[in-house]
Amino acid sequence: MANLDSLSDVQAILLACELCAASNVAALPHLQQHFPTSLTVVRLFRILLSFLPESTPPQQYTTVLDEIAREVALTPYSGDIDITKVKNIEESIAWKRVRRLKLLPLKYPHADKTIEATDPLTDFLIHRAHKIDAETGLQTYILELILPFYERSEPLRQWLVSKILPLLRSNYEYYPDKEDTISLSVLESMDQTTGINVLLSMTGNTASVTDLTRNLRGLVGPWMCGAAQSKRRKLSHDLETNNATEEANTASWDDVNDWLLSRSLVEFDSVASALDNWDGPEDVDLGGYMDAAYSTDSERLRKSYGQAGLAIMYATDPAKGSLERLYQITRKIARLLQIDTAIDTDLNESSLSALDLDLSTISTASKASLLQNGLLRGDNSLTAPSPQSIRFLQAILMSARILRDHGYITSCRSAASMCLHGNAETQSWEVNAVLDMIVKQPKPGQEWRKIRKEILWLRDWRGSENTFEKTDECHGLFWRVSRVGVEIEILKAMVITGEYRLAADIYTESSSPLDITQVETAVVDTIISFYDTASNGNKTRGKMKKAVEILNAFQPRFPNSKRFKELTALIAATHALSFYSLTLQHGVPFQPVSIRVHEDPISLIEKVLDQNPKSYTKLDDLLSIGRNFVTAGLLPKLSEDREQEQGSIVIAERRIISIAVSSALASDDFGTAYSYILTRLTPSSLLPSSTPDTTTTTSPVEEDISWRAAYNAGRYRSPTTSTQSDLTSQINNLSQRMELLSLSLILAPSADPLPEVLGAWRRCDEEMTILRNREFQEAEEWDQRGDLQSTLAGGGGLATVPGGFGPTDRELDAYENAQRQQRKSRASYSNRGGMDGAEAPMGLFDVARGAARAFSKNLTPLQQLQQQQRQQHHQQVATEEEVEREGELSRSTESLERVRKRDVVSNMVTGGLASGIGWVLGAQPVNNR
Repeated sequence: MANLDSLSDVQAILLACELCAASNVAALPHLQQHFPTSLTVVRLFRILLSFLPESTPPQQYTTVLDEIAREVALTPYSGDIDITKVKNIEESIAWKRVRRLKLLPLKYPHADKTIEATDPLTDFLIHRAHKIDAETGLQTYILELILPFYERSEPLRQWLVSKILPLLRSNYEYYPDKEDTISLSVLESMDQTTGINVLLSMTGNTASVTDLTRNLRGLVGPWMCGAAQSKRRKLSHDLETNNATEEANTASWDDVNDWLLSRSLVEFDSVASALDNWDGPEDVDLGGYMDAAYSTDSERLRKSYGQAGLAIMYATDPAKGSLERLYQITRKIARLLQIDTAIDTDLNESSLSALDLDLSTISTASKASLLQNGLLRGDNSLTAPSPQSIRFLQAILMSARILRDHGYITSCRSAASMCLHGNAETQSWEVNAVLDMIVKQPKPGQEWRKIRKEILWLRDWRGSENTFEKTDECHGLFWRVSRVGVEIEILKAMVITGEYRLAADIYTESSSPLDITQVETAVVDTIISFYDTASNGNKTRGKMKKAVEILNAFQPRFPNSKRFKELTALIAATHALSFYSLTLQHGVPFQPVSIRVHEDPISLIEKVLDQNPKSYTKLDDLLSIGRNFVTAGLLPKLSEDREQEQGSIVIAERRIISIAVSSALASDDFGTAYSYILTRLTPSSLLPSSTPDTTTTTSPVEEDISWRAAYNAGRYRSPTTSTQSDLTSQINNLSQRMELLSLSLILAPSADPLPEVLGAWRRCDEEMTILRNREFQEAEEWDQRGDLQSTLAGGGGLATVPGGFGPTDRELDAYENAQRQQRKSRASYSNRGGMDGAEAPMGLFDVARGAARAFSKNLTPLQQLQQQQRQQHHQQVATEEEVEREGELSRSTESLERVRKRDVVSNMVTGGLASGIGWVLGAQPVNNR
């Protein structure tokens, strides 16, 4: 053995450095014994930190470290120490070399500030661990270095558990195939939030839902426990308050709860698996290096973890989270916190028992309680674990399950918000949305009796057994909606899906929960909804067919219902209109709802006539549509009296006839228009079959419609009559027009339109005069040609018929006298036509020939007496003229007879109406000249 006594203190320091550099550290305790003043514990640890290679296995120097720390050489050194390298160094030079050694500090410069003051050995081990990790990355050496000494120092134990254990598990045990490993310096540099995020987010190459549970128990658990122990002792030392210690520990785990809540929005399955398999902060794996006893703050940590679980229930997206999983987690939290929920039924149990919950504290929760940043607040009554909050959440989950079974997906947050903060209108809309989903997406074998019970249970969480209308506050998903309102919506849904018999059995019998009027209103509203949304008016197709089915199914239940009768008439009118082509303005196709919302549905018939040629010929069909419009209540009624309703029908019919007349005239079909007016619009008192005792009353509206239709037809001039028709057709057409004008004159309700009607009538009369003259001329020419041919044939020169006989001399004389009489009559007629306006033209009222009977019925008794006297006078004059002619006119032509009849009737009417309407034109009767 070398003689160490020959070495100075400075040379001993240099020798220690040489031994460390050569990894020969076994002699250091022996060297320390010879030079205790120069080779102190701290200096030797600094020399080891500075010169001992980090790749040296810890087993080679852990015993040396123990002896140095104890300052004893427990094992005698039997080797040879080579002192030749330092023995010959001069003292001054040795001092210079020692000053240039630049030994590393014993305490790691970036050590965790939360670690309390430690002994030199602990500082050395922590610094040595960082050196090993930084230089070699052999993190297993760190554990070998720390294990022999962690029981001596509590700070070292905490550091081992909070830093080394998560580091080794993440890099070597849990995820050994991961390319990116975490270094010790990086892990120590992380703050609490970052460390939780990094450790909990770790997954292998193939992600598994169990990764999060293992990370919570084996990574974050040790990392949080070691840090919490250190903080607890530090705060206890500084503040000496137990409450501060508990709050610090709880605050540490609150970050974990926040992370779980945020992560559940992205990866619900892994979070749910963690909640199922992890029992909270007490369920941690510390590797046996530390006890996980939290003493007084254990209950607080459990409640905080339970609140995180309840918060996750409300924050979960329904598309990602299974309701059965949520319900299971809720029950686990209740068991973990030893809370009796009193709801032991399974989530998918078919029978729904009535719940009686105390929600006094839950009902006061604000809207902010359901926000993401408010779910974990300690004063949140919805998520703070308690019997009320857990029972309320279970009821919400059961409600969400029922809604999900019917295709309506909703989250716990939405359901709770609807229950706590939804007003009556919002909840009613939600009920409609649920039933609409059931109707639109029917499932095979669905039973509406069961559906009804479930919807009623959702309302108050008691179901159909609850016979009280009033519901406790927030006790039910739709508790603000009255039971009657829910029953009405269920009835509508049954009717829509075709459950007519079931709906009738439940709601029209004596045990019905609804009044019969409410049932009728609900059914009618359903029919109208189908009617309004139908795209075609044909009652054998689409939604119109459905409306008819509902009407036929429930009409026997309401035999005296006025609204059902109105709907029957409305559907009949709509069906009849569907056979016509009808397009509204801007090219919008006709839909049934256009009838119901139109201010004047009769105007739609006018559009039908405009867009469908020859449709005016189907007058009976159009009149039937109009009558149904009135019966359906689409047109204003004069009153509810049946007679007055019949009057409204008459007015509608006259309007339709007037429209049909206008359409016929537009189609140049004067004959149809003339026929409609005479047969449909002429009052019964003016018909030939009427008796003097017949009395009819017409309203001003009817008279206005009738006289205008007659006037429009009377003044109509066909563009083809004057060019293509023969003279007889023209005369007949003009006669019909004059007859219609005379009818409009009779039907006019006031004297205002008389000048206009008379003006049109006079123009027609003048045209008639011209046509009659033409007729007479053509007749005379025809007679002359016939006489000439007869004369020539009688002379024998041009006889074409063998054995023919010519007229005798007496016959020829009679014929010449008749010809002279005809010329005299025509001359007299021409002279009267050329008089000035002081005398009324004889032909002014010639049209009365066709309507004399109608006029006579409207004359006063005095006028009738005057007319009889004038008729007797003219008959006497005609008789005297016939006697003077001595029978020479027996062979007169038919045209002469027509002239005489025309003159007689014209004089008769002109004289009879002189005191009537004749004064309008300032005319004077002929016989008063």
